[in-house]
Amino acid sequence: MNRDKKITISVDCMGGDNSIDDILGGVNSFCSENNNDTLLLHGDKKAIAAALEKYPEIKHMCKIKHCDKVIRMGDKPSQSIRGGKNSSMWNAIESVKTSKAEAVISCGNTGSLMAISTLLLRKLPNVKRPAIAIFWPSTSNSGFNVVLDAGADIKAQASDLLAYSKFGSDIFSKVFNKQWIKVGLLNVGTETHKGNEQLKRASEMLMETFKEGKVKYVGFVEGSDFSSDKADVIVTDGFSGNIALKTAEGTANLIKKFFMDEFSSSIAGLFMGLLMRRKLRRLKEKMDPRTLNGGVFVGLNGLVIKSHGSSDSKSFYSALKLARNMCQTTST
Repeated sequence: MNRDKKITISVDCMGGDNSIDDILGGVNSFCSENNNDTLLLHGDKKAIAAALEKYPEIKHMCKIKHCDKVIRMGDKPSQSIRGGKNSSMWNAIESVKTSKAEAVISCGNTGSLMAISTLLLRKLPNVKRPAIAIFWPSTSNSGFNVVLDAGADIKAQASDLLAYSKFGSDIFSKVFNKQWIKVGLLNVGTETHKGNEQLKRASEMLMETFKEGKVKYVGFVEGSDFSSDKADVIVTDGFSGNIALKTAEGTANLIKKFFMDEFSSSIAGLFMGLLMRRKLRRLKEKMDPRTLNGGVFVGLNGLVIKSHGSSDSKSFYSALKLARNMCQTTST
């Protein structure tokens, strides 16, 4: 797909913890840079129209698709499957199924989003388990590594891990325009004798699959390699991936609290904070998860992106940019 070609993105405006204003703030930033694209905004027509009044210059790019139902953050996937038809999330996904949009983005319930996406879009041939790919800040030249699965399925067989490695490599290539890609398999150590039989089998399959070509299998990696340049794509099951993600988020919040406590503990601390303000701002920007927000659902017949549940306008703008970037090639 040509980078200048018009695309249509379907948006679930009712999902997530924040307001429609945050979502439309991101839509406005995106539309100001991509004025040939179209946004399908699914949700309460009155609420969306009221929020759009702040951005009259992008109204012609936005089409409001009214629906009364909303899938809540606490709804179980089974409930959403049974009673979610004609909700904003359901209709947003259906727009991709019916080829009215190239991608769908939602801040809503992850489990319900995956369940409805799988039901409506169906899995790609030979895919047993879809996965969620996320972007992890790293010391590599790209600034991010791709990690999957981040929580779509707690189980993963060796064949699933091989499929994840292919999906992850494809995403990394699209987003960062790279052809030479390093893939690692998460384990409790880098030695070949470590790990269970499933991991050892998966390692053999990866080694055989990537023994030639532009994707290189670098072997087992550890949790400390998530942020290193050892591998561009790190493959694991959804149980380990989700725990790693939540642990990293908690650690980042703890470090932030430690800094704030130290800087506010004394006059000297406040002075030091002022002196370091510029450096700390740059560090914050590097570690800001909003700069590349969005988990990509892989293994489906359509592009689905899960934006963070508490996305603000900057986060949602990043998810929209990611969707457009992913739409530049046809495979997902």
